Amino acid sequence: MMKDLLLEIGTEEIPASFLSPAAESLKMIFVKFFTENRIGFGEMKSFYTPRRLALIIKGVAQKQKEEILELQGPPKKYAFDEQGKPTKVAEGFANTNKVKVKDFCFKQTAKGEYVYVKKQAEQLSLEQLLRENFAELVFSLQFPKSMRWQENSRFCFARPVRWLTLLYGDKPIAVDVEGLKSSNLSFTHRIAKKPKVKIENARQYVRILKQFNVMVRPDERKEYIRRQINVLAREVRGQAVEDLELLDEATNICEMPTPILCEFKSEYLELPPIVLITALKTHARSFAIKSIASETLLPNFVTISNTPTSNKKQVAYWYEEAVEARLEDAKFYFEEDLRIGLEKRVEEEKKVVWIENLGTLFDKTSRLEKISYVIAQRLPSINNHALLRAAYLCKADLLTNMVREKEYTSLQGIMGGIYANQSGEQELTGQIISEHYLPKSANDKLPQSNEAAILSIADKLDNIIGAFVINEIPSGSFDRFGLRRQANAIFAICLDKKLFLDLGSVIEIHFTYFNKPDDTNLLKRAREFFTERLNSILLDRGIKYDIANAVLVSGKINGLDLFDRAQALTELRRAEQFEALVIGQKRVNNILKGIKNVYVIIQEMFKEHAETELYIKAKGIENELNELVANHNYKDALNLLLSLRPFIDTFFDKVLVMTEDEHLRNNRLGLLQYLKTLFLKVADLSEIVIQ
Repeated sequence: MMKDLLLEIGTEEIPASFLSPAAESLKMIFVKFFTENRIGFGEMKSFYTPRRLALIIKGVAQKQKEEILELQGPPKKYAFDEQGKPTKVAEGFANTNKVKVKDFCFKQTAKGEYVYVKKQAEQLSLEQLLRENFAELVFSLQFPKSMRWQENSRFCFARPVRWLTLLYGDKPIAVDVEGLKSSNLSFTHRIAKKPKVKIENARQYVRILKQFNVMVRPDERKEYIRRQINVLAREVRGQAVEDLELLDEATNICEMPTPILCEFKSEYLELPPIVLITALKTHARSFAIKSIASETLLPNFVTISNTPTSNKKQVAYWYEEAVEARLEDAKFYFEEDLRIGLEKRVEEEKKVVWIENLGTLFDKTSRLEKISYVIAQRLPSINNHALLRAAYLCKADLLTNMVREKEYTSLQGIMGGIYANQSGEQELTGQIISEHYLPKSANDKLPQSNEAAILSIADKLDNIIGAFVINEIPSGSFDRFGLRRQANAIFAICLDKKLFLDLGSVIEIHFTYFNKPDDTNLLKRAREFFTERLNSILLDRGIKYDIANAVLVSGKINGLDLFDRAQALTELRRAEQFEALVIGQKRVNNILKGIKNVYVIIQEMFKEHAETELYIKAKGIENELNELVANHNYKDALNLLLSLRPFIDTFFDKVLVMTEDEHLRNNRLGLLQYLKTLFLKVADLSEIVIQ
């Protein structure tokens, strides 16, 4: 018999950011539990509000599926004596598993002949399984922060659990978790006159709670908020400023969202729009409104209340008072910062420690100026004046009133760009400062200009090298300063902005700016770190692991260059002759393995036509190959190397490399070494895996 199962965990308000991951985890926990325990089930849906996590599982079986178990017993030689009679070992195995000795069968294994028995697995009911396992299942949920709300309790949760609802079909399942007993009752909205409501069956769950001001479907709450804020915005000829992060948060802090239109004094529109938007978001979890006709902000906002029966005018008044107080503070910070200017803040950097043992914030600024210039010299058409000015000013806003306030720390860089432009700096300089922290995450936008990209790379590179200098090197899951994320961001910028930048020499130069003794081992570890990140980037972008290995052998730390090589190699892989070419390079690599000497080729010593022909053909393509590689035309370079394939095959068919004649052998080894260097100009094909 199949019925729907309803599970609800009622709590004190859970933080908004915890809810979605917890709901997904709860679903996975029960998928695993039912699967492992042979309980059939159908579609599984999760629901959540700040006060509850719930699951509705359709078509859940009443008991475990039938299963025949094959159990391994003791070795036959211990189970039966020489006369073939069962020993106490056999009888013990039979009694333990509630079978008879006559039911035994025997199987030959790698360790000898063993006793086996087949029996039908016990079929436990769903109710029994839940009673025995419910607490461990629910309280195995992991949260960023958990708490115990009862003394000596062995269970933790994000917030105190206040009720449990467990219903199979129309029948409650009784479980007891340290005195908290489940039932078919759920709790309504905090302001509802009727605090509890009876749930007859899972199909009624969503509808009944909605009648009591609880919208349990998060997608329904989100769509309702999105639609209503724009309805309200149109009342003032505006539209809501899109903010998906704020929309998610608003969805997760309400059980029955009630959008309310509010306003503030128009004088605050003199603040930069991003300051207004941030103030409304961080202080009031409210949506800014812009004009339908332009991007200009209007003196209005929409807040989301969780009290549907409240006096909306009174709620609006409270929010307006709170928001205007915050905007007045922001106005003061902004005007004071403009009066002081960024130049004076740069001087203040000399008094501020950046990271212990790595000098001041001003020391970091000096390094950014130097390394930005080094990078700029390696790229074409860079506005060095705007770039270096931005490098000098980019950290000054960390000391401004606006950014120092914890509510506006997200505007670091952005405020610096605004202040720079307000004080008469080039527009490009302000834009570089505004964007030099980008990207802040894997899905974040990238700097627009190449100059901003350079400063972003320089800043992240300085963070990484600095961390290596003080031995804060990522290990396992430990990455205190997020160095892996920053390295990934550097290569993402290079790939997407098409910046042909080899970081190898840049890293080496950057180490010298920290005034530390030369440490070749530290430099080596840094190069290995960046190479490992490059490998990860290539794999994430769809490059096969063996092709990634083949191009990384070059030792270059140039994301764009290696990606171009990998793409060319991926395309060549489709060619009919590719496999034979790879096999040839594997043979070359195997022969040269362990040989440390470098041999000089003497053409006159060649005895076989095949080795002479291979050498002449290889020398004939070398100049063209070098030119193609210099121009990063790896597709044509690989096709040129492909033209050597028949000559390489003939060489291995006709020529014995490891001949007894030492001089002849060394000459042929020299030819193979030369051949390998040609291929390594593009990739190490011996790394390719042949299917």
